[in-house]
Amino acid sequence: PRQSAIALLVFAGLMTTPEIVWADRIGEISQTTVLEQAKRFFSFQDPSVRYALMGAILLGISCGLMGGFIVVRKMALFGDTLSHAVLPGVALGFLWNMEKDPVAIFIGATLAGLLGGAMVALIRQTTRLKEDTALGIVLASFFAVGICLLTRIQKMPGNKGGLDEFLFGSAASIGRSDIILMAVVTGLAVLLVGLFYKELLVTSFDAAFAKAAGFPTAIIHYALMLLLAFSVVIALQAVGVVLVSAMLITPAAAAYLLTDRMHRMLILASIFGIFAGAAGAFFSFLGHNLPTGPLMVLGATFVFVMAFLFGPRYGVLARWWRQLSR
Repeated sequence: PRQSAIALLVFAGLMTTPEIVWADRIGEISQTTVLEQAKRFFSFQDPSVRYALMGAILLGISCGLMGGFIVVRKMALFGDTLSHAVLPGVALGFLWNMEKDPVAIFIGATLAGLLGGAMVALIRQTTRLKEDTALGIVLASFFAVGICLLTRIQKMPGNKGGLDEFLFGSAASIGRSDIILMAVVTGLAVLLVGLFYKELLVTSFDAAFAKAAGFPTAIIHYALMLLLAFSVVIALQAVGVVLVSAMLITPAAAAYLLTDRMHRMLILASIFGIFAGAAGAFFSFLGHNLPTGPLMVLGATFVFVMAFLFGPRYGVLARWWRQLSR
């Protein structure tokens, strides 16, 4: 009798706890094997899978291209600052018509990112502070403003679904309008990099020579920053503000360890970005309740570790083998 009473109490407690009941229900619904999940992913039957995979590929290309120039220009911290500075623009874009409009959020986030870059330049030019200090100030300030705005919006009436996903990303919520916007931005980045590759190349490696040769270095720099802001904004939906800088820097850093030619580095960085995005979408679908954005970053980190260890020229093992051979 005592054991029966304890069992009844435990059962009643389980049934009256919403979180546990909900977790059990989810587990019962999604009881499938890993092989079945993989087959379902590669069948591309689910629209959410198709949109998430297309979005991951597009952001991998754009972030790979822009990340290559960011790495060679030694502006990795600037990319991190820009990714955090767009958060107030996301909130203001939502407030424009009180709904999750991709175009309004894109415009607001881009303007906020450009304002953050302008603030960094203003602090650096008008004070004795170095660039890294100015970047740290702008990063923290803009991110704090964005958090305050998002917190305020959550307390307002209306449909606010999906707005908090810009913090940590949710590839499952990518829709058709998001894919169209990402495709336009990625196509624009590929087109402009292809047309002005020579100008971007010379200003990235020797800005003084480029200026002496008559290249409009300031215009090229700000155009690159605009493309970088575009790439950051379209990646927010999948990766989030916190992790988008990793998709900019990590694939490009891995490519930087494998080649000394800029065009090969851009191609490799784009390929690595596509691989990281696709791998993140796949493993997120394969498991249950696994976040897509962090898995994308882990995929990029895996590529970097492989390049760091097994790179034919700059890899740790290759250098160790050369030293041993000598």
